[in-house]
Amino acid sequence: MIDPEPIIHSVSEVNRYIKKVLANDENLRFIYVRGEISNFKPGPSGHLYFSLKDQECMISVAMFANYASKLIFTPKNGDEVILIASIDAYPPRGTYQLLCYEMNQVGQGSILIELEKLKKRLQAEGLFDESRKRSINIYPHAVGIITAKNSAAIKDILTNIKRRYPVTDIYVFYASVQGENAPKELLKAFNESQKYDLDTLIIGRGGGASEDLSAFNDETLVRAISNSKIPVIAAVGHEIDTTLVDYVADKRASTPTGAAELATVDIREIHQRLALAIDDMKEALHNKLDEMKEDVASSKEDLDIAIKMKLDFIKNQLDIRKEQLNALNPKAILSRGYSIAVDEKGNVVDSIKQVKKGDKITTILKDGKISSEVSATEEE
Repeated sequence: MIDPEPIIHSVSEVNRYIKKVLANDENLRFIYVRGEISNFKPGPSGHLYFSLKDQECMISVAMFANYASKLIFTPKNGDEVILIASIDAYPPRGTYQLLCYEMNQVGQGSILIELEKLKKRLQAEGLFDESRKRSINIYPHAVGIITAKNSAAIKDILTNIKRRYPVTDIYVFYASVQGENAPKELLKAFNESQKYDLDTLIIGRGGGASEDLSAFNDETLVRAISNSKIPVIAAVGHEIDTTLVDYVADKRASTPTGAAELATVDIREIHQRLALAIDDMKEALHNKLDEMKEDVASSKEDLDIAIKMKLDFIKNQLDIRKEQLNALNPKAILSRGYSIAVDEKGNVVDSIKQVKKGDKITTILKDGKISSEVSATEEE
């Protein structure tokens, strides 16, 4: 019996077939794989490449940027993790690898997962919305502080508030900031602070490991702060640490010192502003006085002109009246060749009927008088 002609496959056909088989195997899709990270290499585009190993074997892993961006921790060599992944083949090299969709740390990973779930739930309820955030009065009459007694945080906050704005009153509500009792003590201190007339409430502590900050992720405390009647500044840890209290607070400071700076204005700035304001007022007054002097000088010129015009007008009117009066003056008539006759009593004789023969009359001329006696009268 002669064997049939064998089917000869190319390398590409074999590798593509293997990829197809792996892709269609339901047992190799979305599986949980536990192991230790090694050969960790983040790519420039945000992809993550590493190996996952146990005591006997190792497998390559790729986690693309769209999934890597959702990680709640920074992976590193030596981390023991649990992956949700699928098996995938890479035909050009004839290799296979895990395509990772989710990655969580073993132990701590479960805590972080629950914390992330709580964060998303509170966020969905709107507790972290920017629209809820209130402004901070930087000229407070009273500031409240919730932190640990005899801690570096309380010293930093008190020192900076007293230096920056010494006129404000300070109320301190002590509580443990880490440990089993910390959430209850923080909540008790918070509830006590709500009884006081405060402008701002600072709650915080210095930096620490993630597990040390867990009290500030307590759901009851976070919800209480969301209903605070007082604007809250959170100062929990350093810049790399973010708790749920940071998200729900009206303002967040990376350090206790930063919280004191957010809560108050620096009195030296007030002095500088006052000095600048006084200088501006002086300059404005000088400018106003100069304007008033110019206005007075201009008004004086206008008044002088107006007075001169008025005086000229009055003088002109007087000249007119003088000419009119002169025209009515009897002496003016005499200067034109006329004369006036008066009787012995000084009455003007303007009719022939006022005198008779023998009466004495006086004739007034422009340059003197003539006394005469009537010898005869003749009526026209």
